[in-house]
Formats: sequence, structure tokens, C-alpha cells
Amino acid sequence: MKRFCTSGPVDKKTCYYVERAKLMKEAIDHIENWRYFTVSAPRQTGKTTFLNEIVEKTKDKYLPIFISFESYSSKDQNQFLKTLIKDIMDDLEYRHNIKIQLKNPEEIDEIRLVLEDLYDKTGKEIILMIDEFEKFNNEELMNEFLHVIRNVYHKKMLYKLRSVILISVSYLSGILEDNASPFNIAEHMEVPYFTKEQVYDLLSQHEKETGQMFDKKVKELIWHNAAGQPGLTNALAYDLVEKKAKNEKIITKEHFEKTYFDFTRKYIQKNIENIVSKAKQEKELMMRILFEPETIEFDISDERIKYLYLNGVIDECNGYCCVKVPLYYKKLYGYFKPQINGEKKYMATLKDTVKPYIKEDGSLDLNKLLKRYTKYIKQRGAIMFKGRNYYEGVYQYNLDQFLSLYVEAAEGKVYPETQVGGGRIDLLINFNNKEYLIEVKADITGNEYEKAKKQLIEYIKRKGLKEGWLIVYSSSIEDFEYITEEKDGVKIHVWFIKTNFENPSKIK
Repeated sequence: MKRFCTSGPVDKKTCYYVERAKLMKEAIDHIENWRYFTVSAPRQTGKTTFLNEIVEKTKDKYLPIFISFESYSSKDQNQFLKTLIKDIMDDLEYRHNIKIQLKNPEEIDEIRLVLEDLYDKTGKEIILMIDEFEKFNNEELMNEFLHVIRNVYHKKMLYKLRSVILISVSYLSGILEDNASPFNIAEHMEVPYFTKEQVYDLLSQHEKETGQMFDKKVKELIWHNAAGQPGLTNALAYDLVEKKAKNEKIITKEHFEKTYFDFTRKYIQKNIENIVSKAKQEKELMMRILFEPETIEFDISDERIKYLYLNGVIDECNGYCCVKVPLYYKKLYGYFKPQINGEKKYMATLKDTVKPYIKEDGSLDLNKLLKRYTKYIKQRGAIMFKGRNYYEGVYQYNLDQFLSLYVEAAEGKVYPETQVGGGRIDLLINFNNKEYLIEVKADITGNEYEKAKKQLIEYIKRKGLKEGWLIVYSSSIEDFEYITEEKDGVKIHVWFIKTNFENPSKIK
């Protein structure tokens, strides 16, 4: 029986596997047309699995050789050539069951003689695939190697080197420069996360093989929280199948809630821990990305952004840096959140319960709860907000904590940064199977205010709802205010939250 693969390249014989048909067609077309190209992707995106599949699809017709330069960084010329030949021979034996002896070249330029010898002994045109190419940081050797590849490219049919594929977690344009004219930037490929359809296909493979079904809502939750990140998608599914719902006929939302809790609060999960570890290396930038959304423009030439992107921490969203995977965002949001100590006792006292905020029909009286929130801010704002240059996300976190305290007491959930269609809502409350959308803004201009309302209306429509909430924190308003607006059959509740208070010592 197959399983969800949670580590290393996927073995199609033992693991569920997602076909990347469009991407594969592009790669095969390049190979058929004698193209030399580059492939890149952040770590843990299934890059190696995809490349292994290229080998499987081409090995009957060609001779794909897949090696890695991961350990080549400190080698001199003699060591480089010796290791290169040994890796080639090992890969031929491992992937093709071909045992041949190749002569170690004495000079880099003699690699072309190795290619001729390979074709003479196998009768197949060669596809040379080199992973971790960026680890080859001996500039002199790299330049010589690339010059050989360039020269071979111009006579590729003579040397029978049908294609060369350089693979890296990073863009290679800065490394290749003009030494590698065969590697046209237009023929650079990136391995993306799974699409929603691919995630559902992965889950359906388990359903067909075992008869155990994922509830429709669970599929949506897996897709949403992992955002198609291959390693995380498989990890969530594996935990549900093997731990939370083992031997159950249907995997339910309740099972997923237990998995979600463990991934965000309990497990030391390798994918997530790696993301947090890398994010800590650029703490200041991460704080801005998390708590000042849409302010840091995505630019791969910025080494800090490049580092976070290549390690799968951040991505590009409409030209800005973002954390695209909601589960990663939740973990980072919790890790980097501002420490607001002792606020719980002010948010809900012994006399406060959730009962007054639940209507007779079981729905949440969110406006009544927000009125209680303004009471809390009036009480604590002078201490919490005075003299602090808070990021928008800090206010969002404070509101999230307050709402969660009440909503979760009645078995509801508050989700930060939730995908809605093609965008993200700051907070989404799920209470008794009804959803409430909340957008949070801080110290915005009039134009930004109008844009925020328009954006919220779009989110409400995408969700098929009739109302939503806009919370505006402002240091320039005199007092708290609540208004409503209606447009196109959609109602917006706007709460203006004052953040400019007198010093605590002046309050009578």
C-alpha cells in the first residue's frame, strides 16, 4: 500500500505522486530540441522528485545522468575531475545498471573526450543533469567548466550531448554570466507548488486505494493551510491518515483541527522548524513583512530577500514580499508576535463570558463583541499604545487575541491571513458554520480607506456573504466611532479605534 511521502524524493512505487504534466512537457520539449537550460526552485518544493521523473521518462531513448555538485565547493581541479567521473559512473550503475570504466581526464577541456567515450560505449545521446550547481563556488574551475559546455554546445551533435540541465535553488543568471551562452534566460524553468487540482489529485489517490475518504472541507483546509507546498501537503495528509483518523472511514474537520493544533502548537515539524530557523536569520526584515504587509517590494537582487525566498520562507505577492503558506504564516506570526504580557485578564474578566455575544439563532453578534473590545482598548490603550510605533500586524494580533478568547470559548475559530479567492483577508472567524470577514488597517489615508472598503467588498462577494467588518486603528482621530455603509447589496461595518492616548500618569 502506498503512503504520503514526508521526506526525500518521492518513490512512485511506494508513495502517492502528483504528475506535473505541463512542466514535464516543457522540459521534454527542451531536451528533444537540443536545448541547454536551467531549473530552480526553493527547497522542499519537489524539485528533485520532478528531475528524477525526467530521468525515468527519457532513459529508454537517451542516457540521462543525474549528479550533484553539493560536495564540490572545496575541490581543486584534480579532485573535481576525479569526483565528476566517479559520480557519472556511479549514476550509470545506479539508474541504468550500466557498469563502465571511464578514464579520468587530466584537464577540464578533456571532459569532451569523456562525452565521446560515453556515447561510444552506450550508443545513446547524453542528458547531463547537475543539481546544486551553485555549490560549485571555485570560480576559476567553474568558468573553465562552463567554457567547455559552451564549446560542446556549438558542436553538440558531434559530441552527442543532447541537453545540459543546471539545477539550483537560486537563479543562476548571476553565476553563469556570459560564460554560458547556451543557457538562455528564456529557457529557465521554475518548479512551483502544487495547484489546487494537484493537491486534490494527491488526496484522491489515497481515497481510491484505501476507500478512506477526505471530507470535502478537509481537502479545502489542506489546500488552504499548505498552499500547495508539496512537503507540507504530504505531511498534513500523512498525519491525518496515520494518526488522527487511522482506521476511520471518513477524515473529518474535527480530525483536521487536531492535526492543525499539533502542527502549530505541539509538533517539532521539520518543514516548519526549518522555516522558523531561516526566518530568525533576518528577524528585522521578517517583522516588517509580517507586520507591515505590502510595504517590502520583492526584489531577488536583495540578498536578504533572496535568502528567505530560496529557503521557502517568503514569496512574491503582487510585487511585494509575503508569507504565502498560511500554516507557515501562523507559526511565524506566533513566533515573532509582540509580547503583550498580562492582557488576557483585561480582555476577559471573571464576569465576562461568551454568552452575551451569541444571538438566539446561534450566530455571533460581532458588533456587540467589538463594542466590548473598544471598552478594553479605552481601559488599556494609554498603557499599550502610547509612544509605540506599532505595525499594522501588531494591532491585528491584539484583535486576534481578543476575539479568539471569546470565540474559541464557544468552539469557534479565528484564522489570521486567510486566502479568499485571489487575495487574503486579515482575520476570518468561523462560528457555528458561519464565516465573518475582518480587514484591519492602521493610520491610513482617505484614499487608502476607500481602497480598503472596495477590497473588503470584493472579498465578501467572493465568499458569497452579505456583510463584513473593517477595523481602522488611527492615531489622528479624537474618539472611537462605528459606522455602516452599503453598496451592491453588501454591508460594511466600520469600527474606528483610537490609538492616541494621554500618558497613563495624566489619566484621572
